[in-house]
Amino acid sequence: MAVTIKPYTEALGAEILNINLGRKLSAKNLTLIKDAINKYHVVFFRDQDITSQQFINFGKNFGPLEIHPLIPKLKGHPEIIELASLETGPGPMTRNSAVWHSDMTYTKIPPYAGILKAQKIPESGGNTMFLNAALAYQELSDYMKKFLSKLKAVHSIVKTITHDELLDGNSLKRFNIMNEKLPPIEHPIIRTHPETGKKLIYVNEIFTSHIKGLNINESDAILEFLYKHLHNPNYQCRFIWEKNSIAFWDNQITQHFAVGDYSSLRVMHRLTVDGTHKPY
Repeated sequence: MAVTIKPYTEALGAEILNINLGRKLSAKNLTLIKDAINKYHVVFFRDQDITSQQFINFGKNFGPLEIHPLIPKLKGHPEIIELASLETGPGPMTRNSAVWHSDMTYTKIPPYAGILKAQKIPESGGNTMFLNAALAYQELSDYMKKFLSKLKAVHSIVKTITHDELLDGNSLKRFNIMNEKLPPIEHPIIRTHPETGKKLIYVNEIFTSHIKGLNINESDAILEFLYKHLHNPNYQCRFIWEKNSIAFWDNQITQHFAVGDYSSLRVMHRLTVDGTHKPY
């Protein structure tokens, strides 16, 4: 059967059908996937019963794979991060994924893409939502677009540390290590996608700390407006996981949210494809 593309929602997303990602991709199918990512921003694959090494080989088609400096890796496969919940559902650290965000915007050159494979899924729930930050930008007024285009925001990994954790000695030590390895970085609030040229809103709740040059009240008010605007359901899709499903999203133009509505074990394997362009 021929490889086909089935759009998921009007806002973003598409399923790519009749393809085996465990095999070496033909030049035609590799181009098809890259074009689909640029058009739909997130693509989904079903029934991919492939090994960890085959998963890694697939990811390498799209660029070097990032090895995170802080997050633990899958034994024997350092390119893979294993995201496992508790047996009873989401654990304490899953709070960082149950917030709208783009991955690693606290780095100078954030990742190009994330690729997530479902190893074990709950009987119900545990789905992932994605939003189109370029569509959100398009819906802003011309005046707001012009105003935001002159601003930069600060992104920091230590924003994920809670106040209570800072009172704990071990967490404070972790805070200092994180801040030393990954100091805060500035990015424009309005980013231009390096391949498509689309403009998009580039702030997120989990990593963006403040807008440079504004007082705290001004910064908080504008960021809250942008978050509310980005979270409009008209800019979103929701992917319902099945075992061996894969989601591949363009981290430069989307945000995602892992829904924590489940009460059993959920295990996912994630690859991160390195970025090659600064977000401005």
